[in-house]
Amino acid sequence: MTLKLETDRLVIRDWEEDDADAALEIYGSADVAPWLSPAIEKVPDATTMRLILHSWIEAQPNFVVPAGRWAVARKDDGEVVGALLIRLLPPYEEDLEIGWQLRPSAWGHGYATEASRGLLRWAFSGGEVDELFAVARPHNKRAIATAKRLGMEWVGETDKYYDLNLQVYRIRASDFRA
Repeated sequence: MTLKLETDRLVIRDWEEDDADAALEIYGSADVAPWLSPAIEKVPDATTMRLILHSWIEAQPNFVVPAGRWAVARKDDGEVVGALLIRLLPPYEEDLEIGWQLRPSAWGHGYATEASRGLLRWAFSGGEVDELFAVARPHNKRAIATAKRLGMEWVGETDKYYDLNLQVYRIRASDFRA
């Protein structure tokens, strides 16, 4: 399924292999990679990033809606500033996670909140998704602040996801305010 959503300032769209340099600014950043769940090493170069994007693009049609991975680009110049995802949390049976990642130069502009709100609106609009979760490392103040701005409620701390100690936030469709 191809997705293209628009917010006031952003476009949420499918990844393209030509996005490798922009994606590397996110996943290759030493300021971003340590906070990702599951834990990954930062992506070392554009060639590796292109391979990762290729695998994401190939996998996208196989996800069950609303799951997927998307690029977040500014409307005014088309520049990719971040990424969004919805995926099953371990043990990969029913709990859906929403996640956001931004390149460091895009921090502090409200892009994560704006893009995530747009994706939540879309995910809840079909009526099949009752709730979404976000997980964050305990000291990831930016992710936790974004979850709170989205209206997500803290439900606890756990190590059951990705073998990491994580803060868990949840938003229900009935509580979501676009």
